[in-house]
Amino acid sequence: MQIENKGALKDLRTWLEISKNAINSNIANYKKIIGDKILAPVIKSNAYGHGMIEVAKICEQNKDISWVCVANSSDAIVLRQNGFTKNILVLSFIGHHEEQLIAQNISLIAYNLEEIAKLNIIAKNIGKKAHIHIKIDTGLSRLGVQPNEALSFVKQVQNFDFIEIQGIWTHFAEQASENREYTNLQATRFNNVIKELKKENIKIPLIHSSSSAGILTVKLEYDNFYRPGVSFYGYWPSEYTKNFAHQNYPNFKLTPCMTWKTQVCCIKNIPAGSFVGYNRTFQATKDTKIAIIPVGYYDGYDRRFSNIGSVIINNQICKITGLICMNVIMIDVTDVKDIKVGDIAILIGNAPKVNIDHMAELVDMNSRDITSKISLEIPRIVVD
Repeated sequence: MQIENKGALKDLRTWLEISKNAINSNIANYKKIIGDKILAPVIKSNAYGHGMIEVAKICEQNKDISWVCVANSSDAIVLRQNGFTKNILVLSFIGHHEEQLIAQNISLIAYNLEEIAKLNIIAKNIGKKAHIHIKIDTGLSRLGVQPNEALSFVKQVQNFDFIEIQGIWTHFAEQASENREYTNLQATRFNNVIKELKKENIKIPLIHSSSSAGILTVKLEYDNFYRPGVSFYGYWPSEYTKNFAHQNYPNFKLTPCMTWKTQVCCIKNIPAGSFVGYNRTFQATKDTKIAIIPVGYYDGYDRRFSNIGSVIINNQICKITGLICMNVIMIDVTDVKDIKVGDIAILIGNAPKVNIDHMAELVDMNSRDITSKISLEIPRIVVD
């Protein structure tokens, strides 16, 4: 959603601002590491809550992005319907849109010969090859072909006239972990598959294994395609990844791109001893000024932040008081001077107490838990 008239924001109950500059900065930082290899941001799950269409438009305009990845075929179709022209890879569920996907040059995950045979028939009927990326299960035990079956599988797929093997890939189980043993095992398994294919003179153009953490911490000689997820939006996958990057790439940085805003809708003074909210989990120890903001757990602001979370109003950090309600949150604004109805409150932003890393640590979550749960109903507005 683009809003040209910033005065129109006053009519919104709550909104997310997505920084185009921050996303472009994150892209540029990753490109410094991978060079001319492909950076294919993962914009699944509504771009981790940031707004798939909005983020896709930023990718469309960025010359360093030629691919994006989504989880499901329906997302790929929506992207095409909204004018996205660059390459799309579906990482998971294809469903029953095969003809449309092939016709619209959408690349598909593949790991099942029956499904590939079906794709081949559909592709033949419309006179256009289906592009697939064969997934190898190196240890996550989700989708994929076992490594010891990979060579035979690829050879069988090569027999289909209307199937083009565009890529081969895997996914790591714990690439953000400081313990590298299992990641190294998976990397070796995948590397061995690629070596086996090369011995048979089988050349597959796109080879990929790493997402956010792996791009920084895993080096595979054959990889030429990288899938940043959470870090694309400016959040570190783990403290280990952050420390590793600072040690090995001292100029590398990530810039969070999301700011979640709302506005104060009510201000009231309550005397000492008053309870705030359901179940009386907060009691004022002194005369207190309370502001109410029209956001709640229905909007995806997690109830676990009750009594421990913060928002920023007029550049001051203000504590959440009482249980977060379905549609409102109560804030202690006793020390905020000149506060008034309509003032902007920041729930998530690149600032102390409201940044994603701090919030995630506060309630033992990760950044994806927080951003991906933000309601689809809330407008995402591209700024910068």
